Amino acid sequence: MKYWILSTLLCFLSLLNGRAQERSLTLEDAFVLAERQSLDASIARNTFLNAFWQYRNYKAELLPNVVLDGSLPTLNHSLNTYQKEDGSYGFVENNILTENLSLSLQQNIPFTNGVFAVQSQLQRIDQLNNKTTGYLSVPFAITLQQPLFHSKSMKWAMRIEPERYKEALKQYQVNMENVYLNVINYYFDLLLAKVNLDIANINYDNAVKLFDIAKGKKSLGLISQNEIYQLELNRVNAEANVTSVRQTYENRMLTLRNYLRMENDDTVLPVMPEGFSHLDITTEQVVALSARNNPITHNLNRRIMEAQRQIDQAKANRGFRADLNVSIGTTGSDLTLPDSYRNLQNREMVSLGIRIPILDWGKGKGGVKLAESEREVVTQQIEQIQLNFEQNIVLSVSQFRNQSKLVSLARHADSIAQLRYETAFQTFVMGTINVLDINSAQVERDNARRKYINELYLSWLYYYNLRQITLFDFVNNTDVMHSTESN
Repeated sequence: MKYWILSTLLCFLSLLNGRAQERSLTLEDAFVLAERQSLDASIARNTFLNAFWQYRNYKAELLPNVVLDGSLPTLNHSLNTYQKEDGSYGFVENNILTENLSLSLQQNIPFTNGVFAVQSQLQRIDQLNNKTTGYLSVPFAITLQQPLFHSKSMKWAMRIEPERYKEALKQYQVNMENVYLNVINYYFDLLLAKVNLDIANINYDNAVKLFDIAKGKKSLGLISQNEIYQLELNRVNAEANVTSVRQTYENRMLTLRNYLRMENDDTVLPVMPEGFSHLDITTEQVVALSARNNPITHNLNRRIMEAQRQIDQAKANRGFRADLNVSIGTTGSDLTLPDSYRNLQNREMVSLGIRIPILDWGKGKGGVKLAESEREVVTQQIEQIQLNFEQNIVLSVSQFRNQSKLVSLARHADSIAQLRYETAFQTFVMGTINVLDINSAQVERDNARRKYINELYLSWLYYYNLRQITLFDFVNNTDVMHSTESN
């Protein structure tokens, strides 16, 4: 018996511990969780990391690199044809084993698109038929591979890639601000659902009180049967509304929890945030900050340069082209490895390859015209983008500045509506107001509270839209800077 009682008590305590707790969550707390845990934030970070490593690879192309090349023993056991003294052909057997090893220090030359290298090579040949070995050494060689009259791709990369990286860094900040905008939407959805649930519970409690009071008035002949029916209907509808809005509240709470990736089952209680009535943001200020911080500036610069690069490449491809290869150094050969490094001889190799288009049926000229046409299209697109962006700035600033007044008016209307309903309720209790009047006061009170929440939501939405455009925190008067590392 004692064992059964103890087991029951332990089960009851475990159920109490396992129950979800209520947890207040401010909008700022939701921002922190979203930046640290949300999938959108993780996608933004990984997208930036992709651009970061692309930029690192570009930077590595500008630095010298050391390369060790080699081949494992290569066996060549075959028959080759050769021409005899009398003009007839015969076959000779190849049965050799070769090994190669080279060490080189290479450096790209960005402004000429060439490659400069310092090399050292060693080759060993084993002739298996007569069991002899030979070595060929190149202790030191300087080589230059230089394209002539080509488009200088590395020179263009030095202009475009830094701009692309700056764009990616600021686009990451924009993407993180977009995470905040998503949080605002989900948070205020939950806040409105919570307010609706509070309203529904209050309305149900008041409906029960009014119905009980009305029954007492009916017994005294102070109220009609029709008003009794109306109040009873109000009570039934209020009870049904509580169930409906609670379901909506739970659904929106689940949506926010999933976005923030909250692992526990705590009930989230949103906290009413303050507005931004104290901020005075001007169009000129936003224009200047967006020109400095928004990634659109780097995006448009990059697109212009890429279009110009296409023209440069098209012009280089249509005309005379040449490739110069120069190698200067020393070389030696012998039957032993040490001797192959003695009695070295000069080693010079120079080659010049050319390409002259004779007849291309206007392909080269067409390529240049096509690139120039694409640049004009890009230029016009950029002009339209800039006009739309400037128009969006004017609209966004206007919306935010007007919203401060609308929030203040909605807050005042909410206070008046609350007082009016309380007055109507007390008046009904005293018997000097009818059911229709108190129902009207209740509807106006509820709508005023919802209107205030909606205006407050728009205030936050417009403010963070300006933050996203300018990447500037107007509250703390500093640039927005989200960490690129996940916590």
